[in-house]
Amino acid sequence: MKVIRNPVTSHLPVGSAKFAFSFNSEKMVNVVDHAKEVVETRGCESVVYVIGAMAKGKVEADWVEDTLSISNYPLSGACVCNRLTHAYELALNIL
Repeated sequence: MKVIRNPVTSHLPVGSAKFAFSFNSEKMVNVVDHAKEVVETRGCESVVYVIGAMAKGKVEADWVEDTLSISNYPLSGACVCNRLTHAYELALNIL
């Protein structure tokens, strides 16, 4: 693991879609539907996800396009990563 200097956006792929996941977000989405929408609209371009894996608070990244929630309950970062990866497996028809 390596600490990087700000701004974080200088280390991300140019033109990538950027989304944040946070339990406190007001916008609830089905993660499978979200993955399918991203695949349909952006194809295989780069997508960046910020996963808020903290007990309290909200992800505050002003450079993300949208902040989403995928559950009515707080989830661990590992659980969110698992759900997101599985959603993309379904969206891309990976067996």
